Amino acid sequence: MRIIRFKLLLLVLITLIGPVMAFSQKIAKESIASEGKKRSYYLYVPASVKPLAPAPLLVLLHGSSRNGLSLVEKWKDLAEKEGIILLGPDSADSSRWSVPNDGPGFVHELVEALKTKHPINGRKVYLFGHSGGAIFALLMSLYESEYFAATAVHAGVLYSESAALMDVAKRKTPIHLQVGSLDPLFPLKAVRATRDALTARGFPVQLREIPGHDHWYYDLAPKINLEAWQFLKTHELSTEPIFEEYRFRSEGRTSREATEQYAQGTQLHRTGDVTEAIAAYTRAIELDRKFADAYNNRGVAYIAQKDYPAAVADFTRSLEIAPSDAAYNNRGNIYFSMNRIDEAIADFTAALKLKPSVEGYTNRGTAYQQTNQDTLALADYERALQLNPKFARVYVLRGLLILKTGQDAAAQKDFDRAFELDPGLRAEFDPIISQTRANRRMD
Repeated sequence: MRIIRFKLLLLVLITLIGPVMAFSQKIAKESIASEGKKRSYYLYVPASVKPLAPAPLLVLLHGSSRNGLSLVEKWKDLAEKEGIILLGPDSADSSRWSVPNDGPGFVHELVEALKTKHPINGRKVYLFGHSGGAIFALLMSLYESEYFAATAVHAGVLYSESAALMDVAKRKTPIHLQVGSLDPLFPLKAVRATRDALTARGFPVQLREIPGHDHWYYDLAPKINLEAWQFLKTHELSTEPIFEEYRFRSEGRTSREATEQYAQGTQLHRTGDVTEAIAAYTRAIELDRKFADAYNNRGVAYIAQKDYPAAVADFTRSLEIAPSDAAYNNRGNIYFSMNRIDEAIADFTAALKLKPSVEGYTNRGTAYQQTNQDTLALADYERALQLNPKFARVYVLRGLLILKTGQDAAAQKDFDRAFELDPGLRAEFDPIISQTRANRRMD
């Protein structure tokens, strides 16, 4: 009745929570405690922002050896005119932005803290970065493609090692690039290569080449900012933002060699070379016996080879090291396919305790439905649709459940909605719907 989906992990989870910040119509320097450290940021809330009218939020990522104020100052006039709340965090090391010290967790922490105090439209949170901040903004666009609505940068590129991130981004973040034709740090050839790599993977990208312009942003800031905003403001998330959490490994625990093998395995896996992916994951595990994500991903690869015992063993080992919703859902899906439904439900429930998700509720609902626990299944499908009202597959599953009770009109409404959202589901589910109707007539 469904296609089982197994989840690859690029990295592992972290969640940060922060305090609220005070309102100000001037640029205010504020601070927040994050992981035991005081972190500074600059905030500008225009007088044009009204309490009952949620405003867009623009996260500004400064260039190397500068701070958040350097960009907030340049955006202030446009923000007042357009009603944009500005957030300019300082990187932990002013000379550079880095993962995970500066994000995704830290940026998310600041944004969520602001939401508790100011009228922010969560579907209109944008990124803008210059130079080192531009590179970081592009990375955040890939890590958190379902959280940031769109990104604009001046003078920045994605390097070749970020190719795996492009492939795993769940949403194709709209991206606007600007660069000077004479930029000595980010030559046109490199920026065009970034555009081409993103475009080849389906990202909507615009590139603006500025004739005779070098790397210096600040003199041309009004024009650069206006063009960036004209692009950003046309984009909005179609659903409520979803933040993908990660727990990043410290270099002291995992060697660079293990991480490189793991990244290679992920890339090979994405391109369909499962045998070589397994070999790379195995090398990563040999270098770090507690590399939970490598076990999880190797388990997914074993499934492609139909080696289910090996997959279960890898998911179990991953869960022993670092419990994750992905590994629980993956192992639960194998149990489901083996008709070990009680064990599948237990794993899906464990996944939901770690992280409520559309995937988890749909998986458990399907398992309940398989064992005729229809009331529990219906409740899980409702929860899944609350998290994502545009998840087509859940409408079909709920429709099949309703159809069994004789509510033809309500069931058809769900089927119509599902096929409107994803016409490709027809081929998979039309025969099942017809058979369900036939069975009910026979009953």
